[in-house]
Amino acid sequence: MVHTRAQAAAAAVAAAHMSEMPDAETAIVPHVERASTAPLAIANVPSVADHLANLAQHFIAQTQALAAEHSSVTQLADQQRAIVEELGEALTATQSRLQDQLQHLQMVQDVRGGQIERFVNDSIAHAQEEAQREAQIAASAHLEGVRQKLLEMEAKIDGGLENISQHMEVEAAATRIKASLKESLELDLQRASGAVRQDLLARVSSAEEPLRESIRSLVLDITTNAAHLLECRVQKAHTNTQSELNLQVQRQADATTALREQIRKLNVQAKRQARKSDGAALETTVADLVRQEVEERFRGVQINAQRESDANIKFRQEVQTQIRDYQSNSDRSIQAAVGEICKTIRDAVRAATQETEELKRDGLTQQIYGSDELNDGGDGDEPAADEDPALEKRMQEA
Repeated sequence: MVHTRAQAAAAAVAAAHMSEMPDAETAIVPHVERASTAPLAIANVPSVADHLANLAQHFIAQTQALAAEHSSVTQLADQQRAIVEELGEALTATQSRLQDQLQHLQMVQDVRGGQIERFVNDSIAHAQEEAQREAQIAASAHLEGVRQKLLEMEAKIDGGLENISQHMEVEAAATRIKASLKESLELDLQRASGAVRQDLLARVSSAEEPLRESIRSLVLDITTNAAHLLECRVQKAHTNTQSELNLQVQRQADATTALREQIRKLNVQAKRQARKSDGAALETTVADLVRQEVEERFRGVQINAQRESDANIKFRQEVQTQIRDYQSNSDRSIQAAVGEICKTIRDAVRAATQETEELKRDGLTQQIYGSDELNDGGDGDEPAADEDPALEKRMQEA
């Protein structure tokens, strides 16, 4: 741009000088014509001729000076033109060199870009391999921990199942104890009813009319007390068995709750581990694949844990259902046993009452027909009175 402006300035100066040259030449021509056309007038005046000669010399000198200046300007213009041509050639050469350098720089840039791209690709591939390796190591370590936790939970579940089996054995033992208790109570009641029947027979055979009502009320009181004591003992045994069953169920529920809490913590830890492994390489395909695989494995672990927890809940519900069924069956059996015992006692009392009535009639008949049997009946009155406290004691124990 600098050489172009200098060239334009030189061209403008040359044009200005060229435009001034015709005016000077045309200004000189009339004076020459006037000098040639009036030699006579000039010759007549010597001073004027000298003056004109001086003017002509002056103009000639001016013309020569102008011609010299014009030639110098022309030379200067030629020099400037040569300089401009040289500058143009130099500029062209510079442009060609710049283009060559630009092409060279472009090639170098392409080469450097390829090298950088290969380096970046290699670095990314290496980083992906490292991330994949670390993710696999972390996933394997975490899966190993999960496997150990699962083994521990399986061991605890096996222990819980053993406890449940022991609990079932305890229930079976309680059932056997209840059955034996029922049998012993029935035997005691049979013995007590037999003793009461014998005592009643002995008393009624020797008692008089005013004592019958008191004996009947005594029998009813003894029967009521025996039934009440039997019901209390059965209720106490049922309460103890129920408390033991509730304690076993509560222990099993606590063990199941602890297992569920461990499973929940394990799931939370797995989710956190999965989130950490996801944040390590979100922009790489390999990391995404690893994350998906880890999530699938964690999902499988969660599903298995959920199934195990569902199985534990179902088993617990079945145990509770069995316990409720057992309680209802035991209640029904106890109620049936109490009903049978009460019915037996009532039948025994009725039979004793009937026998008393029969003995009463027999006693009246004996009083009418003979006094020997009345004396025997009077003798039997004393052992009945002696057996009264023993009978009440046996009934209270029953």
